[in-house]
Amino acid sequence: MAALVTRKRAVETSPRRRMKSGGLRAKAWWIIRNRGTATIDSLLNTLNDNTQKDAESNLRKYFQALVQAGILKVEVKRQPGTALTSNGYHRYVLLIDCGIDAPVWRKTLNEVYCPGSGAIYKMKRPEAPAKPVSPKRGAK
Repeated sequence: MAALVTRKRAVETSPRRRMKSGGLRAKAWWIIRNRGTATIDSLLNTLNDNTQKDAESNLRKYFQALVQAGILKVEVKRQPGTALTSNGYHRYVLLIDCGIDAPVWRKTLNEVYCPGSGAIYKMKRPEAPAKPVSPKRGAK
């Protein structure tokens, strides 16, 4: 005859850590970390609930900082836009996975801090294209 086995539940000795829902940038980081690639438009369709003042500008600035730090890369080929005259949307690709916590853009220090790994990535300014020098008027 088979004996009945009763299982006791494990008693939690420490309180559970409460997970806070992050802001727009943290949610965008979670999505791009899971998918590997994303566009600003696709993220706004998923995340924007019209509670933030200018969500598109916020994500653009944040992603540009991550690109300058080398964490994300912008693909050369754009995703087609919906408007007839649209140039398309930039597609961002994840290069460095900094962990579950979203990287923090430290604007005043010109760096990006990854709280999960403790790494700090210095931002590199994109080089401006050289402007052609035109001869000055009246110069001989």
